[in-house]
Amino acid sequence: MPSSPPTIRSPAERSSIDQAVGFPFAYEVAVTAAARSAAEQALAALSVGSRRALLSVARGYLGWCRATAPNTGALPADANRAGAYLAHVKTRAPSSVALHRWALRRWHALLGMPDPFPEVLPAVAAPSPDADLPPELEERLRAYYGLAARAFAPATRKALRGDLRLFRTWCAQRGVPWLPAAPETVQAYVEEVGATRKPATIGRYLSSITAVHRAAGLPSPCTDWPVALARRAHSREKTVRQRQAKPVGNKELAAIFAAMDDAEPRSPAARLIDLRDCALLLVGRDTLARADELAALRWEDVTEADPARDPEARVGEGTIRIRRSKTDQEGQGAIAWLSAETMAALAAWRAAIEAAVDPATGRPAGAGTFLFRSLARRGYGARLQPAAVRAVVMRRMGRETALTTGYGGHSLRVGAAQDLLAAGVNLPGLMQAGRWKTSRMPARYTEELQASRSAVAQVRRAQADAADMANDDDGGPERTPVRITTAD
Repeated sequence: MPSSPPTIRSPAERSSIDQAVGFPFAYEVAVTAAARSAAEQALAALSVGSRRALLSVARGYLGWCRATAPNTGALPADANRAGAYLAHVKTRAPSSVALHRWALRRWHALLGMPDPFPEVLPAVAAPSPDADLPPELEERLRAYYGLAARAFAPATRKALRGDLRLFRTWCAQRGVPWLPAAPETVQAYVEEVGATRKPATIGRYLSSITAVHRAAGLPSPCTDWPVALARRAHSREKTVRQRQAKPVGNKELAAIFAAMDDAEPRSPAARLIDLRDCALLLVGRDTLARADELAALRWEDVTEADPARDPEARVGEGTIRIRRSKTDQEGQGAIAWLSAETMAALAAWRAAIEAAVDPATGRPAGAGTFLFRSLARRGYGARLQPAAVRAVVMRRMGRETALTTGYGGHSLRVGAAQDLLAAGVNLPGLMQAGRWKTSRMPARYTEELQASRSAVAQVRRAQADAADMANDDDGGPERTPVRITTAD
């Protein structure tokens, strides 16, 4: 690290560079062309939210540097200067200190500069054990957290962190140990926290408590009868039906696409969003993919069908590889079929995004790696996040009805499953199409349609048809439906 910050360019030169490029540290003498190029590539791969946070902090930090030391460079920052900036941030927005510390460290890492906060440890994959734990327990937990970071999906790790943090805080407030936890402690935890939690959530809490005890080589308190009975009592008292997403099937998609076609002339940016959403909805319909699976699809995994090799395939159709899913954590992958309509929508979307200009950089956006990119007005992201996929479905359904409650990322999956069942596909076929390991969820998604195809429904309809035919053959009057009444 240099003994003194480098001198910056003149204000006129700095202003001209700032206007010519969108890179916040372009005028810094310490930032080489290679470092800037690498940082720009890394920024382009981030989500819009992360990039926006980094740019916002950079602008704030540069403004502070120009006000406090106008004749010195902003980068690299030593510990004293970075600490002074955080003290300045704390006086204005105490809650954002952590964000500014993270952003400054990230900028220095992107530009190949020393960490201005060497005393700050990097974020761990899971909550650290309490300081008063025995060393052997602490070592076992650290080993467990390290393996969990590699073995579990991000959503699983996030749930584990949150569950254990909640349990540790609850125990600390009551002055009882959380590891090992007594069965009576867990019983009281279930009874108190369960007042505002559903049975499925309580079950997840107990699974996390069991996991951390086993990782520490301790018997799980959740297997004792007080905890088992407390969980069962909670399930009986809080019995609720798990909410299911409303379906978005062929009927709903036809209405959405008709609304797009009938809309008034739209701006190029709005039209680009229409093309992306159209392709997204059609891919979700054909693949029955979950929101996180749709967000992770890549262009390189799309393949056009070859009728010469596959007699069943038709011209214009294709396939796509789903690399990883909720039921395929090992990443063996699965191949899903894409209709000619979907392939055409993907081609139109790709041609449009390749010709579009990213408002953040002023350069051609390009197709990128992932099928679907975020299209914010401040800049295009590398990919859509699962939450954005859900937002697309809700926003598009909001055009057809004001009651958007109930629609989400699984709506396309539910709608496609119901359409397949209505077309005559049996339950094993649904499981194969949606990559389900068991029949529980496809049966749940299609239970209303299954009811109309039940044995009782088929027999009663056959009996009614036979009775109608007999009446027609005898020339007798039409049978009047029997009304069943109850006595007062």
